[in-house]
Amino acid sequence: MKEMHQYLYTMRKHPEQRFVLATVIRVDGSAYRHVGAKMLFSETGEEYGMVSGGCVEEDLSFRVKEVLNSNVPQTISYDLRSEDDLGWGQGAGCNGKVYVYLERMQWTEETKKAGWERVFKELEEGHSVVTIKAVDGIEKGSVYFFQENGKALLEPPFLFGGEEASGEMFKHFQKTGEAFTSFEWGPENSTYIAEVFDPVDTLYLFGAGRDVEPLVKKLAEYHFSTIVIDPRQSRCTKENFPSASEWICEHPEKFLQEKALKNNSYVLIMTHSFERDRFIMRNLLPKKEELAYLGVLGPKRRTVKLLDGAAVPKWVSSPIGLDIHAEGAEEISISILAELIATRNKRKFVKGDQLAVI
Repeated sequence: MKEMHQYLYTMRKHPEQRFVLATVIRVDGSAYRHVGAKMLFSETGEEYGMVSGGCVEEDLSFRVKEVLNSNVPQTISYDLRSEDDLGWGQGAGCNGKVYVYLERMQWTEETKKAGWERVFKELEEGHSVVTIKAVDGIEKGSVYFFQENGKALLEPPFLFGGEEASGEMFKHFQKTGEAFTSFEWGPENSTYIAEVFDPVDTLYLFGAGRDVEPLVKKLAEYHFSTIVIDPRQSRCTKENFPSASEWICEHPEKFLQEKALKNNSYVLIMTHSFERDRFIMRNLLPKKEELAYLGVLGPKRRTVKLLDGAAVPKWVSSPIGLDIHAEGAEEISISILAELIATRNKRKFVKGDQLAVI
């Protein structure tokens, strides 16, 4: 749930405001978005994200006012299966019933002590966080935070039933291999939801030409934290790339010799310099297992030359982006972004002994 990082950032940026976080906790049938989908409402009327195709957001905005005033979480259900214009589906044929959990949040000292500041810090540092939250019963509204190995982020970390029950809950969630699940627990069969909050993906962009300005803007909108690397001080600036997370005015050779890339990061090579591109490619090709994606701008025949005539490995994207016959910087940025999203979404459905990444 990478959108949670952005929502925490928004709340942290506006500590004077109250917000309501909406989470899809159950879907019977099919729906526009899956369980775990989130949307954030501010008390001043701003809305961030969507939890449906527009069928329920207007009604949710009214429910939000109730939660803001009462500070009592609510679970609202919407039956979208109706195919006439009188139902929530408004003829959209969503063919599902959606349950949305609403909870009030604000970046106060109390909220920070409750763990959200620690969660934000963990996400900023590139670590995932597991949350287990009670949505009804005697612990309704309580939320607990764990590292992916089950270690509690805060004390006391224990849910209903103490340390042993907390450990059993975490193990139950881990065994599902899912990034979001709900289950009943305790003598009252209270409902809990467990989910993984993941950090935004780190993307290293080698090259700060004008052609990548629209790309960097779009990357931020889709939860990529972009680090721009270019030796030109006139180009590698916050003014040119306000949506980037970092600007490193260094030659790629110096950067790669002195710094290690984060595991599972994305790399775009767009320097427009043959020699620099060749150095970067030679440096990164042995790091296949460490990278989620490696793409290089230009036709494949150029990439072959970068590799001194060797075949381009299948895991390297060349030419970069999806083939939509893009022309111009804007269309090319859409092509590249689409391929990055496709790569990320393929990876998130891989399951194993560890928690799934989403």
